[in-house]
Amino acid sequence: MTEIFIGRQAIFNRKMEVYAYELLYRSCETNAADFSDPDLATTQVTLNTIIEMGLNKIINKSKAFINLTRNFIVGNYPILLPPNRTVIEIPENIETDDELISALRALHKDGYAIALDDVMALERISPYQDIATLVKLDLKLIDPQALPDLIRSVKAQGFLVLAEKVETMEEFKLCHDLGVDYFQGYFLCKPNIIQSKKMDSSRLVIMRALAMIQNPKTSFSELEQMISQDVGLCYKILRLTNSGYYSFISEVKSIRQAISLIGTETVRGWLSLLMMTQLNDKPIELTNIALQRAYMAESLARVLKHPQPEVCFLVGLFSVLDALLDQPMEKIVQEINLSQSVADALLYNEGLPGYILSMVINYERGEWTNVKYPNMLVETISNIYFDSIKWTNIIFQEISGNLAVDG
Repeated sequence: MTEIFIGRQAIFNRKMEVYAYELLYRSCETNAADFSDPDLATTQVTLNTIIEMGLNKIINKSKAFINLTRNFIVGNYPILLPPNRTVIEIPENIETDDELISALRALHKDGYAIALDDVMALERISPYQDIATLVKLDLKLIDPQALPDLIRSVKAQGFLVLAEKVETMEEFKLCHDLGVDYFQGYFLCKPNIIQSKKMDSSRLVIMRALAMIQNPKTSFSELEQMISQDVGLCYKILRLTNSGYYSFISEVKSIRQAISLIGTETVRGWLSLLMMTQLNDKPIELTNIALQRAYMAESLARVLKHPQPEVCFLVGLFSVLDALLDQPMEKIVQEINLSQSVADALLYNEGLPGYILSMVINYERGEWTNVKYPNMLVETISNIYFDSIKWTNIIFQEISGNLAVDG
């Protein structure tokens, strides 16, 4: 059976909330993209998504964007995704003719939303009036000077606009100001750094708290005292310790017992995460990314027999600190006194933790040709990725203080 990677990429609304996830696919027989049979590619991604993994485990309550080939659209193959959860993307290379338009009208009537992918000119969208609701604009394919007029013209014709390949906060703000409705890209993980801006008090407090937590001279008793003084931290640490992630036989009832059972280094990681979630002006998805990276990095470390997988957990967790704190990673590493192995991994991708972090980020971005996996099955990496999504959903509910909901 052909091994495949399946990934997802978040799509955000104007409030920086997750609106949907685009489902991505790569064949991995040679660890490279292979679309020699695009219908087979789509079949694999839909079948694997629905049958083997379950849609809710991948996209939660959001919608799924997926590229479909002509044979799926005109009804030669069944579309397995539910209409109320699915946005069908029409690639640029599909010929627009009466058969395609008629099929799309039927799909639209059945409840599927239709999006036009890789639009670069108005001529492309004219045949899809009253069928498609959304137009995707790839910022890398469009002249920046032409972008404002194109966005205004597309919206004037009644379409919603999704900007993809949004790489920086500056691009996000530009598109936001131009009235773009949805955003897709890596901008979320990039820090919005203004060098002359003084760090605000909330970030400063968190930075100092992280420094104390990560200081190896901070003792077991000091950690216990720090947690116990904050009712919210105490409650959340106990919830995490008693969650399904650990599955201890008896309930953990004290902070001292929690630290003894899961270890000081693990507690440092959880405390760091809880501190990070106190930045209320940051999108929730950024915390989700931190959690997913932490779990995936730790799991890969265990497969690769790293002697300290918790170090890789911390590396994954801290990989978004620059975006959370709006500070260069170099400054953060200096301020919070990270161990050399963690610092080298975050700054230079050095050592096994750095190597693992690069694997995680490449997978997350759908850059699978850069995912190196010696002595590891592709299926193992994919399973770990989807386990990280499921685990993140559960843990985030614990952090939020809500009841865990199994997607």
